[in-house]
Amino acid sequence: MRKAIFFDRDGTLNEFKLGDYITQVEELVLLNGAARAVKKANAAGYLCIIVTNQGGVIHNRGLAYSDVERINERLVQLLNEEGGKIDGIYVCPHYPGYESCTCRKPKTGLINMAVSDFSISLNNSYIIGDSDSDVLAGKNAGLKTVGIGERIKTEADFCTYNVEEAVNYILKRESKCQKSV
Repeated sequence: MRKAIFFDRDGTLNEFKLGDYITQVEELVLLNGAARAVKKANAAGYLCIIVTNQGGVIHNRGLAYSDVERINERLVQLLNEEGGKIDGIYVCPHYPGYESCTCRKPKTGLINMAVSDFSISLNNSYIIGDSDSDVLAGKNAGLKTVGIGERIKTEADFCTYNVEEAVNYILKRESKCQKSV
């Protein structure tokens, strides 16, 4: 079984567009430290998986699934340019309350798909996100949780202000765990 860090996308790796969705590649702005965070996680042997709710696809908010794919491709390219590698991206296109959806965070469908695809050990894995739905999805799946930013109201295992600090915390914590064994 492999270990992974699940990253939310908007507000965690790239700038969050308050009250709306990023609908064009040109709107995508990588957050400071995001590429370094992914690169550090890669170097420590973690799979880096993005799990993102993109309800604008089905909610007719001017966002086609092909737009989400282009935005994700650009995000991967920006991370790669700075040495960070994303191993997989899982997208929920459903809006909140969509009846037959099993994947929209805080549900665990996106995480479960990645666990199956990559043989991931939940006990040795984390989720990093900037919203309650990210933290709750992690808790619901049995992951250790790291909340970033000021929007988090749900109690995470650890809270900090940015994704690089979150990865630093994980690596420091895991280093201590290995030394005590």
